[in-house]
Amino acid sequence: MLNFYAVREDGLLRLEAPATSAELFEKAIWIDAHEPTTEEEAFLEENLHLAIPTREEMRDLEESSRLYEENDALYMTAIIVTGVAEHRPVKSEITFVVTRKQLITIRYADPLAFKTFAQKCSRQPEAHNTSELVFISLVEQVVQRIAEVLEKTTTDLDTLATAIFENDLTAIRKERNISEGLQELVRRLGRNSALIGKLRESLLSFSRLLAFCREKGDAWLPDGAKVKLETLDRDVQSLAAYEENLGAQIGYLQDATFNLINIEQNRVIKVFTIAAVLFLPPTLVATIYGMNFQFMPELKWTLGYPFSLLLMVGSALAPYFWFKRNGWF
Repeated sequence: MLNFYAVREDGLLRLEAPATSAELFEKAIWIDAHEPTTEEEAFLEENLHLAIPTREEMRDLEESSRLYEENDALYMTAIIVTGVAEHRPVKSEITFVVTRKQLITIRYADPLAFKTFAQKCSRQPEAHNTSELVFISLVEQVVQRIAEVLEKTTTDLDTLATAIFENDLTAIRKERNISEGLQELVRRLGRNSALIGKLRESLLSFSRLLAFCREKGDAWLPDGAKVKLETLDRDVQSLAAYEENLGAQIGYLQDATFNLINIEQNRVIKVFTIAAVLFLPPTLVATIYGMNFQFMPELKWTLGYPFSLLLMVGSALAPYFWFKRNGWF
């Protein structure tokens, strides 16, 4: 689907298809191609006289294929993460084609930053009157969304840390025992780790994108746009450092959780070991008096049976109190 936006006093306005395509491309400052078909790609190439990268080309891992200049247009492909709110984060590529007149975006995902961009333009219409300013503002919106996701991840990690180190597992789970709660902790930490990894790739791609834009656009970008690019680049670097700290925190919490799981497993094994030791002496007594030898002194003893019972109980209680005294359980 192709969406055309033009500059108006109250921000960007989505254009309806006019009588001719020439008029549409003449007025549009931002052309957003959301999951374009082959016919739509050909339509853009015919009217813009630019090569529109396909989905397969956008996924090329070589930096020379993601960042390049052609026909006075900057082609920049970055990675964006979608599906965070649904707890199903997915990486997707978005290509920004910046010319001196228009911004063209090619995407096969619908990130939240694009959905809320129109509202941002209406609040600051004067900051979206050129193609490079629209591009910078759109990237700012994406970076701001990444910052929000990192903040939510920090909050979730604080909750998990409280549950791990204050033994408050009931605050984060409804399972019946601690082991299941610890397993849920591992799963949540794993999801956060996977999300952080995807955000790391996204920030790295935008860092390269901004550096490329500053280098190749230095000759024609206005000073105001250059300043905004520098500020945005610093923001991305700060978020990258922040994300690195979160990754280290997740690793620490994972280690702590695995240690708690080991402690819990050792506790269960300890219970079975103590139980085996407690029942070993009574079993020995019962085994001795269960032998079928013909001549055993206690077989015809009237008090032999209660004596053996008392002997079994006493042999079980003696190690029990000894373990209790030494604080083994």
